[in-house]
Amino acid sequence: MTDPVHGADVIVVGGGVVGTAVFHELAARGVRVTLVERDRVGLGTTAWSGGIVRCHHDDPVLSDRAVAGWRYFRRFAEHTGEPATFHTSGFLYLPAPDRAADATAEAARLGATTSVTWLEAEEVTKRFGHLLAGPAGHGAVWEPESGWLDPMEVTRGFLRAGRSRGGTVLEGVAVHSLTRSGDGRITGVRTGAGAVRADRVVLATGAATAHLLTSWGLAHDLWAQAVQVELYRPEAPVPDQPAYTDDEFDVNGRPDPGSGGVYVGHPTHHRLPPPPGREQLDAAQSRLAAAAGARRWGWLPGSRHLGGLRAAECWAPDGRARVAAHPDAPALLLATGFNGGGFKMAPWAAAEIARLAGPA
Repeated sequence: MTDPVHGADVIVVGGGVVGTAVFHELAARGVRVTLVERDRVGLGTTAWSGGIVRCHHDDPVLSDRAVAGWRYFRRFAEHTGEPATFHTSGFLYLPAPDRAADATAEAARLGATTSVTWLEAEEVTKRFGHLLAGPAGHGAVWEPESGWLDPMEVTRGFLRAGRSRGGTVLEGVAVHSLTRSGDGRITGVRTGAGAVRADRVVLATGAATAHLLTSWGLAHDLWAQAVQVELYRPEAPVPDQPAYTDDEFDVNGRPDPGSGGVYVGHPTHHRLPPPPGREQLDAAQSRLAAAAGARRWGWLPGSRHLGGLRAAECWAPDGRARVAAHPDAPALLLATGFNGGGFKMAPWAAAEIARLAGPA
């Protein structure tokens, strides 16, 4: 290839669900956008995502961002022209005792514009007692219209939609560094296939972001952390199992109809050394997840373990991600640091990046 490869208004580095959502959003707005992915699109952390889409968060800022994603994903084909099945399993949030009052208030706020509602403990038992291992605690947030999508289906849909609107995709091309003008202004990226020039660069590189920023001499507060989920198939079919987050026993997951199982995740709290690589399932973490999950779900003891998924994700200390211009390099936009929850936030992140990537 010649050097530079070509020019663009915006380069998006990273072809996961966030990167492809940004790619599509920019292309749909008439921006000359090039997506650069070091592997195949969707084969990074996105390939290991559960694809859960829900609204409620303890932080109202995150709730509002998630609601934007929930609305978008329920009408994905209308926005992109591409198919993606929304599996309406419902979503159940079981708060820790000290979060119950705040969860009740946030459910009431969200319920004004969505189907989110608060269930008292008696109602949780009535609806889900056949699934639970014990008492329903202090109640739960119930989202009957939430659920999940196949992350690969969504990511490839965003990719096709962006291409159809004029975007360019470079797969199998690794970004090595930023290019700059004589006055230090970012002018694009240098890749293994040559330089690509642009007015803006978007880093949607997930777990690799912290390492890239450090290697480029740019300050940040991000790190890579391991995320692991287990797949269990109960002895008998489990009817009406929702997607869920349980902050009392620290478990989360969703049903997997294809296997007849249910995913069970438990926080690893394991920071990874840079640069992060392919993660292998950790047996000790699997045991921790099984023990935590059995405290909530009565069907888990005796279930068959069908393996699991372990990947690296980009973490930020305040939980609000980093979707903003880098303070020391305004032409560099970050779309990362979602603490394992980037899938549902992708539509919001794409719209925010499009706003930030206005005229250079």
